[in-house]
Amino acid sequence: MASTFTNEATDAAPDLLPGTGWHRTMVFPRRRNTPRTARDFVAATLTEWGETSRLDDMRLCTSELVTNAVLYGAPVGRLVLVRVESLDEELRIEVHDSGENRPTQRVPEESTVDGRGLLIVAVTADSWGVKERTRPGKCVWAAFDRVKNGTSPLPPHTTGPQGDTS
Repeated sequence: MASTFTNEATDAAPDLLPGTGWHRTMVFPRRRNTPRTARDFVAATLTEWGETSRLDDMRLCTSELVTNAVLYGAPVGRLVLVRVESLDEELRIEVHDSGENRPTQRVPEESTVDGRGLLIVAVTADSWGVKERTRPGKCVWAAFDRVKNGTSPLPPHTTGPQGDTS
């Protein structure tokens, strides 16, 4: 069966969101190196937009969310969609996959080597959650509050991150 992301953006094309925000989306194959590639995509996008105040935190959350999508969310042969959004009040990382299982945060045993991804996201991001998609699957997101982090909300709709007009 073909991926459910075939009709969505397949490269890093920027789009103006309705309102005052910006987003950039990229689709990745379900591979071992996808978390690293997605991290690099998010870091490059945020750096281009001048949104670097919590870049390390956003890279870490991207890595954890994409790793979960690759290991547990996206079925074999399917894709993982990563979206970076710069909104009025927050920066947001979304990871979409076509898997049906909703992730749950757990507290692993001290000796366990895995199971800490969503715990790391919960501690690092200002908020996170899971939302349904209109297509099969889910979107797991992490948000970083602009006001809490000492950055200004975006100005009204007429401006946005620089260098994102192509």
